[in-house]
Amino acid sequence: MSIPDTIVWLANFPATHAYEMVFLGSCSAMGLIGLALRRGPSRSRLEQLRIERGLRIVAQTRSWSFVALALVVLAGLAIALASLLFGPITRGCIYDHGVRADTIVDDEGGSFETVTFDAENGTRYTLNLPFFSPVTYPDRDATATGTDPLVVRYLPGHPQAYVVDTRESLDSWGEPIGE
Repeated sequence: MSIPDTIVWLANFPATHAYEMVFLGSCSAMGLIGLALRRGPSRSRLEQLRIERGLRIVAQTRSWSFVALALVVLAGLAIALASLLFGPITRGCIYDHGVRADTIVDDEGGSFETVTFDAENGTRYTLNLPFFSPVTYPDRDATATGTDPLVVRYLPGHPQAYVVDTRESLDSWGEPIGE
């Protein structure tokens, strides 16, 4: 596992779940920032005892942890907003550095919402196929369903980060090739 692949893998979650992350980021970032900036004298006896005994470091550590958490949430919000505007922003990197795999279509449990493929280490992955932020590349407007035989590209160290390869899976109209 390389560090750039890990960063792309971490950024891929807010990129492919953009609507959820915009809601989560916008609702929780303000609360986290409020908790991080909470200052002022506390009138409780417990807080006065903490100040007298030098235990103020606990409150300072808590404040810094809320700042760090708020930065992570705001970064996820920025990635999600960019992905809503331009499509998942991690698709190109995954496509360029990914390993090719064919999806497995089973007639019994096939679903429009998932793709199943075997990684090069032999592990079988069944992953979500997002509807609102499609993970298709290079044709961003192609429609892919989990019931079609597709070709995916995934990061070797992080197979959860994948894209549907539209050059090998779909024609320009979004229909499977060969039909």
